[in-house]
Amino acid sequence: MNWYVFGGEHHELYLALIKQRCINDRLGTSLETMNRQLRLHLHRGIGYLATPNRIRSIGDLVALAATSR
Repeated sequence: MNWYVFGGEHHELYLALIKQRCINDRLGTSLETMNRQLRLHLHRGIGYLATPNRIRSIGDLVALAATSR
């Protein structure tokens, strides 16, 4: 998946948010650094969703997403 598909019409906003986070954390703003920070952010989010006994299947994930709205 490329960045434009992932970010959709708001891809520029998401890129700016990642860049600002890297600046705030004094990590630099190289593409490599921003890619790493995005991946870490996604992995943390997935980890929070995948708590034991909460999500055991794709159906559980869809149900959780549907109730979050």
